Amino acid sequence: MDRELTLICSACTQPVIQDDGYLWVSCREAAAVQQAYHALEKRSTDPHGGSLSLDLADLLGLPEPATWRADHRDCDPVRDEGFHYRIPAARLRLRADLLDWTAHLLEKAWLPHTDWRDVLRETRTGSARISVSGPRPPARLAAI
Repeated sequence: MDRELTLICSACTQPVIQDDGYLWVSCREAAAVQQAYHALEKRSTDPHGGSLSLDLADLLGLPEPATWRADHRDCDPVRDEGFHYRIPAARLRLRADLLDWTAHLLEKAWLPHTDWRDVLRETRTGSARISVSGPRPPARLAAI
């Protein structure tokens, strides 16, 4: 089977072509981001009317989304950490595989607190963590 998507190791910057790596996110980091959002919502919700009132300082104080990383197993700086969600490179060969994973991950409450949407966008033209081969989207769609 041809490979449309190739993960690029964040540590050594080499392709993960032997399926000896994965795309992963720290569940602890995603949970911390999720908790920060919930805490802000709780602090900013009027207990009587239930309306949410946010100010710019609160929004700017929120943490960045948890970052999905690609790594070879041997390059992963926290490979023994048990609190990571890993998708094996062998299961991310085609854009269709990414679509299946997206459907699965949408069931996870922590997904919106990660940069998964950036991973999806990167499968159109490639990035530092994903190399893309195969047909490219038409130019008019690539900018969307």
